[in-house]
Amino acid sequence: MKLFRYVAGLVVVVLLGCESAPVKPESTEAPKPQLQFVDLQVFDRALGGALGAPLPRVDVAFYDRVTPSALPERLQKWMAAVEAGGGAIKVMPPPSTVTAKSPFLLISAISSMWSASRAAREYSHEAEVKAARDYDAEIILRQDDRGDTLVDKVVFLRRAK
Repeated sequence: MKLFRYVAGLVVVVLLGCESAPVKPESTEAPKPQLQFVDLQVFDRALGGALGAPLPRVDVAFYDRVTPSALPERLQKWMAAVEAGGGAIKVMPPPSTVTAKSPFLLISAISSMWSASRAAREYSHEAEVKAARDYDAEIILRQDDRGDTLVDKVVFLRRAK
């Protein structure tokens, strides 16, 4: 009886030692061509999945008011990856709404992209954003009812090989 308890205890200890970490379930959600920007890691996973799929076009819209000079840092790292891959980033002004302040807004958007290129050095090795290296990006601007220029959406367009 003592031997049986010893062997049973040994088997339990061995089996407990073999227990592996729980396996994360694979994402069953298909990549989406339209995403809403949320400043959370879940957005990075969704955008990385869409760009890695690879979809020919991925639109990123915003819940909040985003000005061209205040592009969120989380999105800037994706822009930096586009630049690091040789992609182009274009700022598309609102259609037929050229006003005296529009050139300054475009300049501020371009300066925002310069800070994104600085971030490119920091983020260029992140595996998560590497899928963006095969894309160009367009920052599409719009004017709201108050006359303010805002970012309507960011469009990632897959480049031809």
